[in-house]
Amino acid sequence: MSARRALLCALVILVAACGNQSSAKPRASASPPAPTPTPGRPAPVLVQVENDPAARPPSGLQNADIVYEYLTEGGITRFTAVYRNPSGPQKIGPVRSARLVALRLVKSYQGVLMYSGASDHVLEQIYAAKPPNFDDRADGGRYFARDSSRPAPHNLYTTGDQAKAAVDKAGTRVTYNLPARGEPAGQGDPVQKISFNQTFAHPVSYAYSAADKNYTYATDTGPEVDAANANQLLKISNVVLVQVAHHGAGYTEDVRGEEGLDFDLQGQGAADVYTRGMHFTATWDLSLPGQPLRLLGADGQDLTLPEGLTWVDLVDPGLKAQTA
Repeated sequence: MSARRALLCALVILVAACGNQSSAKPRASASPPAPTPTPGRPAPVLVQVENDPAARPPSGLQNADIVYEYLTEGGITRFTAVYRNPSGPQKIGPVRSARLVALRLVKSYQGVLMYSGASDHVLEQIYAAKPPNFDDRADGGRYFARDSSRPAPHNLYTTGDQAKAAVDKAGTRVTYNLPARGEPAGQGDPVQKISFNQTFAHPVSYAYSAADKNYTYATDTGPEVDAANANQLLKISNVVLVQVAHHGAGYTEDVRGEEGLDFDLQGQGAADVYTRGMHFTATWDLSLPGQPLRLLGADGQDLTLPEGLTWVDLVDPGLKAQTA
């Protein structure tokens, strides 16, 4: 065969092969590509609210989605109030200092922290982790205001609108999914009243009203009201007792020399959930970094809870609340 004829045959074979390739159907991928992340929604804001008896009544807690209450030092507790969509002129506060447990919550919710000061140790953690945060000096103090009718330091407040401005300034967005809301599945144990000592100086009690399907909350100074809501009683849809150990963290927290505390708020632990006048035994779950606290039923699935304010008390492991 001449070289010219051999070359011609090779070209014919190549053209035929190319034609067959263009007409073949593409193979299906072994697995679909990962979805492109969506822009998500604005991050929640977490506001540090004081609960010293001298600071009561608090303002703006009724509008929160979740309120975490925990021991700080000296037997008093503090609130970290979580707002997913803050708005409006109602005051929130009194706003006080950040604590280590608040930083854990900010991390899990991927949220924006609003606070007024902190110990040197906690400030070091904030500077190191760099969560979006705004104190009363940020941007010339535009996210807070003092109420001259109340004595300092129990008179610093933000508002829903100011909190939203802080979230907008931070520009942080989240994409995690939240458990669906609805009536609780299954039948719990009927419980109308819950009481326990959260600290040696802080007794707590809740009473359920079947008429409005909410719980009221009382402490040693009486029923808790919301000063920004015409001093009406707080109405809580869901009460959660999260059993979690705390320990001294080896640093000085305040001017009185009290040791700072930290909570072992990671992994899983026992929880008690009260909703619609029923009690459910549950497991709290913070196994995944950057994911909010989950409440799991006996089947390992997320508990379905009604809309409204959820109040989460961090209590000692093994605590047995008195119920009726």
